[in-house]
Amino acid sequence: MRSLLANFLNETRGNVAMMFAMLLAPMVVSVGGALDYSRTFTIGSEIQSAMDAGTLAAASLTQGEDPETVVRNYITAALSEHNGVLERLNVQVSSDTAINSREVTADAVISVPTLMLGLIGYDALTLNRTSEANERVRNLEISLVLDISGSMGGSKISALRDAAEEFVLLMMDPDLDGLTSLSVIPYNGGVRLPATVINDLLPGTPNDSGCIELGVTDPVEMELASDGYDWLDWQDRDQRGWRSSSFCPDQSEATVFLEQTRSVLLDVIEGLSAGGNTGLDLATAWGARALDPVWRGRLGGDFTDRPAAYDDTSTMKVLVVMTDGAATAQYRRAQNWRGDWYTYELYSAATARANMEAACDEAEAAGVHIYTIAFQVSGSTNRTLMRECASKTENYYQVESLDISSAFNAIAADLNSLRLAR
Repeated sequence: MRSLLANFLNETRGNVAMMFAMLLAPMVVSVGGALDYSRTFTIGSEIQSAMDAGTLAAASLTQGEDPETVVRNYITAALSEHNGVLERLNVQVSSDTAINSREVTADAVISVPTLMLGLIGYDALTLNRTSEANERVRNLEISLVLDISGSMGGSKISALRDAAEEFVLLMMDPDLDGLTSLSVIPYNGGVRLPATVINDLLPGTPNDSGCIELGVTDPVEMELASDGYDWLDWQDRDQRGWRSSSFCPDQSEATVFLEQTRSVLLDVIEGLSAGGNTGLDLATAWGARALDPVWRGRLGGDFTDRPAAYDDTSTMKVLVVMTDGAATAQYRRAQNWRGDWYTYELYSAATARANMEAACDEAEAAGVHIYTIAFQVSGSTNRTLMRECASKTENYYQVESLDISSAFNAIAADLNSLRLAR
């Protein structure tokens, strides 16, 4: 008996089986629990992805469906292969919509039933998921600088009118009134200012549009001149009212600043004709001034609070400069003491190019997005000037055919994308 008992106590061949039997239940629960957690994590990830996509789609300002319906449709599509999950899912969707923004928030809670963890009292695992999306249309200030010099005659001015009108229709969405302002700045050798601006810069003058003399010291200065302004003089006549010249566009081609009414903008563009020199530097400077807060309240238009401050994160500023030629020298024509007519040079074409570069550099440094269109421009010097004025390489458009609309449409598409903050 003693021998049998000793042999039994020393026998080890059944230990493994006994230990396996003792560990089997914890092992099954651990492996099964891992599978439960893995399955739950997968479902949670799919719910989160569906909610993120759904809230983003629901927050779109072009979305016509109810935000809750949109979010639920995305979740339903994502969880269709998981039986019984949708029935246990509780989703709450809220939205806040304004004229230029929409915010959508979704919160989801689900209790996912377990397969093995129930053996230790965990019949379900609870998940909480949250998603939020916001789409906001930023305010937009655009300066559209259009070349109407003599070289733009014939089919080119017609193509420009069509392209510019289409650009206005694309950018001035009636549903976003109050958000977009557009300044149309036609130019030949100079820029004609509207009567409202002239009366502010030259107090006591007749209620006429016209061209002012910016002088030779710094014709692209953004600040208001401390010593005031004078009329631009050509052949001893102030360039105002019906008077026009190679350095002052016609009366019907006066600049329109900070406008939002489509019809007003389209009327100006429709009346554009070609003639005169190419004051590319002066026109670019006026395009930049129309975006500079220094000129707030002095340009007229529909927005008394514009141009907005440069650091206003809710506003995007855009300068579009188009030409078919080069920045030319500035000339004036007058009579000498003997009564003979003579033409003299204020500054050279090289100075005009330097002026334009300075205006572009200052605008870009202030955060303005600059686009340039070289419309059948010849010569590397002129093309380089336009390319370097653009705030980045892809903002420069070189058009060789008459299809200038393609450039304007590309710019409009880019702007509509940039102004959306998501």
